[in-house]
Amino acid sequence: MANAGDQGGAVASKQDRKSDESLKQALSERYRAPLMSFFRRRTSDLSEAEDLAQEVLLRVVQRRGNDGLEQPDAFIFQTARNLLADRHRHASVKKKYHADLEIRQESTEGISPERVLQGKQELARVIDALKGLSEQTRNIFVLRRFEQMKYGEIAEVYGISVSAVEKHLMKAYARVAEAVGEQ
Repeated sequence: MANAGDQGGAVASKQDRKSDESLKQALSERYRAPLMSFFRRRTSDLSEAEDLAQEVLLRVVQRRGNDGLEQPDAFIFQTARNLLADRHRHASVKKKYHADLEIRQESTEGISPERVLQGKQELARVIDALKGLSEQTRNIFVLRRFEQMKYGEIAEVYGISVSAVEKHLMKAYARVAEAVGEQ
């Protein structure tokens, strides 16, 4: 069962929609032609100019909560300028994104199956070389190379000197270099 409060809300909602429609109609009659002229001078596409004019009118209707604009012409055309700036920003971001995407695609397209296989084999040799190290040396190498920990931090974790960390790393680097060099 609907109570009287629910029906009152529905009536108010219908009145708001009627009010919005009449406001849209009045704004369209007054500002559509000047907005179309404004946007046609700044865009090359008639349909884009129509879309932009419609968007400005929609934004003004949505802002209806602040009734009684002191300078409606200034507000509407400032909204139009802001919308045009938003569109240009969006277009430039989209253009940059697509350019970056093309570069990434080109860089990955140039990788041959032979190169992929070679990379996998090299990685397997590095892993085997690391497995041949003591656990502490391997862990120190991983902390430095993959976790980007500083020598002092690693020394503190293992309770050893910075010099000892350096020696472990030199041993690990030598083993990895030797493995990679064995092609």
